[in-house]
Amino acid sequence: MKKNLLSLLFLICASTAWAHTIYAPNDIPLLDNRFRIDPHTEQVTFILNHDKGPEFIVLVRPDGSKIYPARHPSSVAWVSGEKEDIITINNPMAGPWQAVAELNENNRIKLISHVELKTNKLPLKLYSQEYITTHASLYYDNQLMTEQSYLDDAKLSVVLMAGAKTQLTLYQDDGKGYDALPFDGDLTARVYIDLPPGRYLLNIRTKNDVFLRNVNKDIVVFLPPVTYKVSTLNEGSKEAVFEFKVDSEEIDPESVIIDGVIKNSNNTVVEQLIVHSTGNISIENRFATTKALSYGVLTFSAKAFATTRSGREIELQLPDQQFELLPKFIVPEIKTSAAVATDTEFFKYNFSSLWQNSWLITAIAIICLIIISALIFMIRRRAKKRKSADGSDQPLAELKLDELSPTSINLKGNKK
Repeated sequence: MKKNLLSLLFLICASTAWAHTIYAPNDIPLLDNRFRIDPHTEQVTFILNHDKGPEFIVLVRPDGSKIYPARHPSSVAWVSGEKEDIITINNPMAGPWQAVAELNENNRIKLISHVELKTNKLPLKLYSQEYITTHASLYYDNQLMTEQSYLDDAKLSVVLMAGAKTQLTLYQDDGKGYDALPFDGDLTARVYIDLPPGRYLLNIRTKNDVFLRNVNKDIVVFLPPVTYKVSTLNEGSKEAVFEFKVDSEEIDPESVIIDGVIKNSNNTVVEQLIVHSTGNISIENRFATTKALSYGVLTFSAKAFATTRSGREIELQLPDQQFELLPKFIVPEIKTSAAVATDTEFFKYNFSSLWQNSWLITAIAIICLIIISALIFMIRRRAKKRKSADGSDQPLAELKLDELSPTSINLKGNKK
């Protein structure tokens, strides 16, 4: 009874702080108002939120019996508030429980149990496109649980929550994939952070048909600290340049190792590319390498390994990049007979020379105009001469005055 009173006082003092906490490090979200309690649980606390005002809540135990706010056994401490009910039960009955009430989404459960889920220390700061490996183990009375009966169905799920839930991966303690040994108590998950930058809640949970345990971690995802581009050396070249850029504020520029492959259009690996930044980094925190390849459409895929400024070793998946190497384009020549080819070459040479010398073209045009004008003048002059010879249309300038004089008359001869 004394223990219950202490728990009740603690809940009353802490209820205000809990109201502002969505998830504490080991809290378990209450989904669909249902939850299974395993036999190893010493104490459970239900934190039930109802934003619309006071709510009449009933807890249904696995055997069907009910617990009410005003009527419950001495092993139950119940605090009812305007927007939150906090219920602590010592030595709860094992099995499925249910809360009958209209609740919001921020409901959770706190467990005090001999069974505990522990995880390796996870960094607060992660990078987009990064791989991380998560290890979790179950302990009973601080002893690692390795019995197959406990671990056979235990699964480790890793979920990121930022508004909506995104399950990243799910692994078992079965000695497959990235898990080292089966049923050694070390559940391993390899997580790919394929998420945009932002703040997330990382939820690690192990669950089987008997118990559920939870670990919550706040993480912040940053932009990848290594980027790259692929370009050709020059037109028609078979050499491609791979240039990498390092964010020196995030990682040590001398610590980067690129492990990549180059594939052809059939997705067949044609070359392996391993590049070290050590001794190759420039003042702009760039390093590059050149690779001779065959012509065609190619794809570069790679991972980057580096050390952060805080000393953490990271592994990044670089985005695939497609590029193309093309031979230099040459205009094909038309084959002709020897005589035609000679004339064609002569014409091409002279025509090309004329166009390359514009002043010569202008001079030729002027000469042609002078010749044409002279020919026109001569033709017109000859036409005029022909008309004069015929006696018609004789020009006035060519008539003589004596031809216009009157005929003389002999007056004396006519007198008698």
